[in-house]
Amino acid sequence: MEKFDSNNFRASLISEFRELDNILETFQSQFKDEVWRSVNEVYPSIVYSEKLGELILTYANQIFSTAESVCDKDKNYNEVRLADEVNIMNKMVDKLSEENKDNQELAAGIHQKAKKMMVNFYPNVMDLSADGFRLLEKYSLMYNIFFIGGFSKFIAQ
Repeated sequence: MEKFDSNNFRASLISEFRELDNILETFQSQFKDEVWRSVNEVYPSIVYSEKLGELILTYANQIFSTAESVCDKDKNYNEVRLADEVNIMNKMVDKLSEENKDNQELAAGIHQKAKKMMVNFYPNVMDLSADGFRLLEKYSLMYNIFFIGGFSKFIAQ
C-alpha cells in the first residue's frame, strides 16, 4: 500500500483550483461582454461604470454557480425531491415575474445569452433530466429577474 503524499495531494488541489479559477475568469469576462453588448443595444446612452460592472459580475457568478449546482442536484436528488424543488422554483419565478415586468426586451435577450454561455462553459447541462432542465431554467430566470431589477434601479439613479 502506498503512503499518502500530502505534498502531491496539495499540489493537485491547488492545480485544480487554479484551473477552475481560470475557467470562471474567462466566463466572467465573456459574460460581461455579452451582457454589456445587450444593455448597450437597448440603452445606447448608458455609460459603463464600476457599479454596472459589479452588477453584471454578480449575475455572472450566479449563473456559473447555478449550472454546477443544478447538475449536482440532478445527479444526487431523487426524482421526488427534484420535482419538489422545480415546483417551488416555478412558484417563486412566477411571483417574481409578476412583480418585475420592466425591461422585458433586455431581460429576454440576456436570458438567452446566459443559457448559451452555461452550455458553452458547462456542457454537462446537456445531460440533465427533464426536471433538471426545468430547474436550471427557473434558477436562471430568477437570477435574470434579480439582474434586471438591479439594473432598473441603476438606470433610475
